[in-house]
Amino acid sequence: MVASTSPLNVDIGDYILNDCVPAKRLELNLEICYDSTEKQITTCAQPAQMRFANVKYPFARIGAAPTSVAITNSQVVVKADPQTDTKHVVELTLQLDPDAAFSYEPGDTIAILPHNENKVVDALLQRLHLSGQADDVCHIKLASKLVKKSAKLPEHIPNSSSVREIFTHCLSLNGILKKQFLSSLAEYTTDERERGFLNSLSSKQGTSFYNELILERGLGFLDLMQICGICQPSLALLVEHLPRLLPRPYSIANSPSCEGGLKIIYSILPVNPGVATSMLESKSQQRESKIFIYPRLSNAFRYTTEDLNKNQILIAIGTGLAPFLGFLEHKEFHNRQANVGKTWLYVGARTAQAVLKRDQLLAWQESSSPLVLQRLRMCYSRGDSPTYVQQLLEEDAEELVELILEPETVLYVCADGAKISQSIGQALSKCLQKVLHLDETQSAERLKELRQQGKYREDIWL
Repeated sequence: MVASTSPLNVDIGDYILNDCVPAKRLELNLEICYDSTEKQITTCAQPAQMRFANVKYPFARIGAAPTSVAITNSQVVVKADPQTDTKHVVELTLQLDPDAAFSYEPGDTIAILPHNENKVVDALLQRLHLSGQADDVCHIKLASKLVKKSAKLPEHIPNSSSVREIFTHCLSLNGILKKQFLSSLAEYTTDERERGFLNSLSSKQGTSFYNELILERGLGFLDLMQICGICQPSLALLVEHLPRLLPRPYSIANSPSCEGGLKIIYSILPVNPGVATSMLESKSQQRESKIFIYPRLSNAFRYTTEDLNKNQILIAIGTGLAPFLGFLEHKEFHNRQANVGKTWLYVGARTAQAVLKRDQLLAWQESSSPLVLQRLRMCYSRGDSPTYVQQLLEEDAEELVELILEPETVLYVCADGAKISQSIGQALSKCLQKVLHLDETQSAERLKELRQQGKYREDIWL
């Protein structure tokens, strides 16, 4: 059985419909052959993609390619607390090659190339009866007869690699399963109950089953292999139709002006952690660990030396504080060398202990001369009222709007890019309505203008 990252107790008999129409099955356009005379040595230190020049890396800076960097330090900045649902949060320090063309500014992001855990890959190889061929070089080609003219080889998988490499570095084993893929899997089992389960799950009539198991409970491919023990999908089907294991973006959490290396911050879930965070957590506990990273394209969400004279209003939720730590460190470094603007910081977290670098934030507010932080407001969703950042913004409406309207003020929001970010926008809209005596439509238009002017910037890397 495959070791699942989120084992689910599912009785497939409860999810079988007597009358349903399965989703249209996927076409198979690939053929895979093995060369047992040649072995491909695979290590997590050198991803298969690194040998493949045509791989495209999402949002990669022009001319940038993944480079190996060492993890030189790992520090727990927030301890997990099950009672308050507080996540385990870690700061990693990465040592860049001084000769590498890798420059960055506060607010920039890097991408990390993750890999699936060795034990998960080994279990999957065994489950699919591929252990004996795991390290043979396999060649992928288009099917000679049935292939469509539009079919093409997957660009993220080297043509001459091993099955182990493909499962380790190239395929996402935890992604959301599409209905067509579920329907296709039904062809690879001889068990009638499994076939009925997969067909029902893929059908329009079984939409409630799909929503419950796939979207709500997070049933993934590994879980499916655990539940459907007879199902034996072909490697060609998995290579062609499982999603790519994508690089994971992280905000840089320090200033390039300060020595010590590049820093990132990640949080890890206690149950069913992500592939990238699981990898980082494992490597952070090993000696002389290395990972592959590349710089992503820069956008307006950054704080450079040209921005030092501008006022900042920073709004962060949870680990969204990470890029602002770089902003503030950058400002502190240049504080005595330039005419710097004011900085207000609003932070929302579950508890006071869950605020990243809380002691440092307080020091920036209280003991720096000149001050790095002119205003620091923190609130906690598991504490006393007020509990949310939106409430703090509305409490400060008069002074906040006055600062926003100054020509040299930029407002930055780093939240979830979804509901929380929208709620912050609504709170800012209410502030404008209250102070400037606008109606809802007028305040929404005013926020739109601020965005267009570059005065309202959101971290929207997803």
